[in-house]
Amino acid sequence: MRHLKRILLGLILLLVAAATLVFVLENRQVATLVLFGWTTPQLPMAVFVSAALLVGLLVSPLLGMLFYGRLRMQLVSRQRQLVACQKELARLAGQSAEPAP
Repeated sequence: MRHLKRILLGLILLLVAAATLVFVLENRQVATLVLFGWTTPQLPMAVFVSAALLVGLLVSPLLGMLFYGRLRMQLVSRQRQLVACQKELARLAGQSAEPAP
């Protein structure tokens, strides 16, 4: 089973490498990007697309970590509320168990 996973991983990596090579070779036409008056030098289109892909690969995990952190803080807050409610419930249950005068 372990060898099968390694073989499949190797095949997937080869396919990704081949697709990347084909993409770069097919997108060699020169382009210039203009953003807010700033122009880039003329570079192959594959450079711009690859750069956008890499930026996305770097930014996505950071945004995911921020979202995860916010959810984690909400979970901790809810757990504190739960503990407080359980203590209050135990206190009220103890009061109702005592006979009324």
